[in-house]
Amino acid sequence: MRRKVAILVALAMASFALITLHRWKAERADEGRAAVDPSKQRIKDFWALFNKASSFRTQGQFREAADVYRQCLELNPDHEDSLYYLGTCLYETGDYTGAVTALRKLTEVNPESARAHAQLANTLSVFAPGAPIDFEAARKAYERNIDVNKEQAGPFLRLGALDLNQGGLENALKHFRIAAASGAPEAKYLMAYALFLQGRDHDAIPFLRKVLDAYARDKKITGKGVLSEGDLLPGPGKQLTALEKAGLKSIVLLAWIAQRTGGYPAGIAHEFQIPVTSSRADNVPRLAERAFSLSPGGRAAWGDANGDGRLDVVVAGGGLPLAFYRSQNGRLVDATREVGLSRLVDVWDATWTDFDADGALDLYLIRGGYLGRGSNILMRQERRVFVNVTDRAGLGGPRSTARAVFFDSDGDGRNDLVEVGASDEGHSSLRFYRNVRGRFVDQTAQAGLRATATAVDVAVGDLDHNGKPDLVVLYWLEGIRLYRNTGGGRFEDATDAAGLGDTSGPSFSAILFDYDRDGRLDLLLTAQAPAEDAIRCLLQPTFHFTRNTPRLFRNRGNGRFEEVTKAVGLDRSYGTMQAVAVDFDGDGWTDLLLANGSLDALRLEPSVVLRNEGGKQFREWVRLPDRPSNSIGAAVVDLNKDGLPDIYLACNPLLHGEGICGGLFLTARR
Repeated sequence: MRRKVAILVALAMASFALITLHRWKAERADEGRAAVDPSKQRIKDFWALFNKASSFRTQGQFREAADVYRQCLELNPDHEDSLYYLGTCLYETGDYTGAVTALRKLTEVNPESARAHAQLANTLSVFAPGAPIDFEAARKAYERNIDVNKEQAGPFLRLGALDLNQGGLENALKHFRIAAASGAPEAKYLMAYALFLQGRDHDAIPFLRKVLDAYARDKKITGKGVLSEGDLLPGPGKQLTALEKAGLKSIVLLAWIAQRTGGYPAGIAHEFQIPVTSSRADNVPRLAERAFSLSPGGRAAWGDANGDGRLDVVVAGGGLPLAFYRSQNGRLVDATREVGLSRLVDVWDATWTDFDADGALDLYLIRGGYLGRGSNILMRQERRVFVNVTDRAGLGGPRSTARAVFFDSDGDGRNDLVEVGASDEGHSSLRFYRNVRGRFVDQTAQAGLRATATAVDVAVGDLDHNGKPDLVVLYWLEGIRLYRNTGGGRFEDATDAAGLGDTSGPSFSAILFDYDRDGRLDLLLTAQAPAEDAIRCLLQPTFHFTRNTPRLFRNRGNGRFEEVTKAVGLDRSYGTMQAVAVDFDGDGWTDLLLANGSLDALRLEPSVVLRNEGGKQFREWVRLPDRPSNSIGAAVVDLNKDGLPDIYLACNPLLHGEGICGGLFLTARR
């Protein structure tokens, strides 16, 4: 018995010893892993995050990708690919300041990174809302890119574009010529474009020939004509090559040269000869260009300033003096000095309002626009002279403002103010000022309207027929947000509930109008389509796009909207800067004017009127003017009270001196 007990005790002790030994070995192994595994796990975690971010990026989910690239940089702050792709993703989302920060860090990590200098320069010189434009820093970055890699044509192209946007045509030609020597089709087109802006049409033609000859060889044209699918124009849904993009733009530029010089030069293939003029139907009112243009040619605000029943106009132009024209005996007479508006410069836009309810229209001058910041000015009309009351009214101080709208938000009989622009440390990008007995009080936070994303437009209307005006705010690249007025100076975000949650993309204009005459306000969101997409629609009237088109949302009356873009024929591309809704032909149905252009000096495109056919279809009715233009805005009025709409097209100030446009005013005649 004792022997059995001894054996059992021995076995127990042996087991205990084995367990203790196993635990000791396990603890030593854990200690070993603790000493080695963190770095390996860190590397493993980094690459898992990097692959996830790259997957988001290649799928076009740039915001999500940027968030994950930031996590990558927390694990490896100097990782070059993460810094570069963070910068490019932030650029795609419109966070240009964040992109600059990431790319500058990359140039510090690797001063020899050509792609870092190139993308940094692109970001510092992009003409986009909220962008921190710094031309000199951009130029230095391009030059550094050239120092690192002299074989690339890209930096010379971008330097030429930078010169063009700064008005340096000769320097632009020098850089385009260097890039063209490498054979780049875009460089040859831009060489011709810059010569065209100088009026050197015959010098431009050889460069266009080179592009079109290469395009013809690439397409193997069979002579079926310009509208032959898969022949001159690329197949539907196909991504365009660099040669195709340059070829399409060259076709249109050559047509404008032919129009200006009286015909195509000898030797231009028939397939490339197209008419680029106003497409007119018999019932379109004739639009005659006025003998005068409105200087400085920028955006215009029309209103009856002196109460005589005739429309006067204020014209704003970037970098140029503000001008005021009084309507007098069928003419517009410059009365800027007379009404106290002389020596005012750098005004982006203007809007009329009677902010103090005294029966006389006052004037609000907007500064900054899509680019930069400035101090807006409120001019009160006193005995037909305008007096600056900005500080007294509580609206002083610099900020970014692209658009301002006055409206009575709470039914107290006083016009409140909404501004939109870029945000900064002291200002929301969406700002609400309550009018308290003629003084404006910032109540953005109380109204529930604070925002950081750059906003470019705002429209006001009672969308649900409850007697309270609602707000539709357009954010750059992020789409629209619908803010329902809940009363008492408060708003709530009802975007998703209204079915408007997926509207992202490059857009400058959103308007409310009743296109189908059902008594409810519908919503039009325009698009700033790439130049090659807009040109393709110009060349091929029957072509339809699924991207970069205006989008029309019908108000169903139950708090929701439904998209009807394709159903009404709006699935075509334009480079639209501003949309205006007006009944052009007097048939009772509201038509659309799309003012087409760009913020930079690199594209020309006619504007277009779309005729509303009984609330069922919109069809291209007339393109205007009869020459190339770059319009950044439009206004429609009946200046001479003949019942026909007159059209004012605001010119891009970068092209004001190039003979392309200059505050073009078109009057309708039967």
